[in-house]
Amino acid sequence: MSRQRYPVLRAGLASTAACICIYPTTYVFLILIASKDKRRVHENETPEDKVVEILSRLPPKSLMRFKCIHKSWCTLIKSPSFVAKHLSNSMDNNLSSSTSIVLNRSQAHIFPDESWKYEILWSIINLSIDSDKHNLHYDVEELNIPFPMEDHHPVLIHGCCNGIVCVITGKNVVLCNPGIREFRQLPDSCLLLPHPKGKFELETTFQAMGFGYDCKAKQYKVVRIIENCEYSDDEQTYYHRIALPHTAEVYTMASNSWKEIKIDISRKTYSWSCSVYLKGFFYLYATDGKEYILSFDLGNEIFRIIQFPTSRESGFSFDYIFLRNESLVSFCSRFDPSEDSQSCEIWVMDDYDGVKSSWTKLLTVGPLQGIKQPLTFWKSDELLMLASDGRATSYNCSTRNLKYIHIPLTVSEVIDFEALIYVETIVPIK
Repeated sequence: MSRQRYPVLRAGLASTAACICIYPTTYVFLILIASKDKRRVHENETPEDKVVEILSRLPPKSLMRFKCIHKSWCTLIKSPSFVAKHLSNSMDNNLSSSTSIVLNRSQAHIFPDESWKYEILWSIINLSIDSDKHNLHYDVEELNIPFPMEDHHPVLIHGCCNGIVCVITGKNVVLCNPGIREFRQLPDSCLLLPHPKGKFELETTFQAMGFGYDCKAKQYKVVRIIENCEYSDDEQTYYHRIALPHTAEVYTMASNSWKEIKIDISRKTYSWSCSVYLKGFFYLYATDGKEYILSFDLGNEIFRIIQFPTSRESGFSFDYIFLRNESLVSFCSRFDPSEDSQSCEIWVMDDYDGVKSSWTKLLTVGPLQGIKQPLTFWKSDELLMLASDGRATSYNCSTRNLKYIHIPLTVSEVIDFEALIYVETIVPIK
């Protein structure tokens, strides 16, 4: 980094007395680290560069406070280059330290007049494990996100990328960054129409949604798939329903608008999963009577179908997908009601070039009693699972040990228990 790259930062460093009054310990620590032992500073690296390096490794909560120290620090923290550097460091740290999981839950608040509305509460569970891999540690952090929501609709998660979470509440699509408490409500769909009043009028229904980052255009995009039909009778009964081809639209953050895009999938296609983003693609678990993965290239805006592995054992059915070590993982299971036990296979997609894919079976888990389903890998060998009684558990694939995670009662009422691996960032969305 050159001295000219952060010229305003020198003004911030010059305001030492004021800064120490606000955040004495942290500020003195930054100055000492940045200025001591100048022999270790590279020829073209300044103390200001050292401060930038340290700041880029701090959590968003600290950085949001530091924006108040001095105008120069606020300018630095909001700059695209610093945001990108902080994002890169956050992603690297997520692979080696504790893992954060977003937990979405809802409670129905009933008023004296017997009216009611949803109270949406988000928490982040931070998981870590000792170097000896025996002691599991975790803490729960409550979040306060002011969602623009309708009273009788929960908040449902539909994707996450670079610290930005895509959710739906009622008819509203919202992007939010819990790390900096920012959110953006997206404009209305260009394809969803009012409910039809008569026969042979088009009925449009939300079907699925994906979210991710277009690496080519350097833009975040949301994709919505719409199910279309019409009825041959005025009462609009199911038996007179006529399925029509699906349609799709894409939202780009830069334009803040939707546009229609091409999609060619079966009219029977149905998807209820949260999208999984990886390297310029997002993936959705889908079914049209047969399970498959629907992929979307965010750069070329093209949908493709990926088949699940065919060599799974008899009686196993695929349920959903998640990530492990920068690879897409699919999970299939078999439940034995006589023993109340669950067995599952974990498959890893080795290569995907946008057209072809290959799968390798990673491991078989179980049969385990009292386990409802796996949720995600939070370490390379630690599988977070959901027990039949609603408790979260961590299963070590090497030792085959199963440990229950005690979640406080404040997060016990869960309606959307998705193990959403989350990286805190300062990526803006306003």
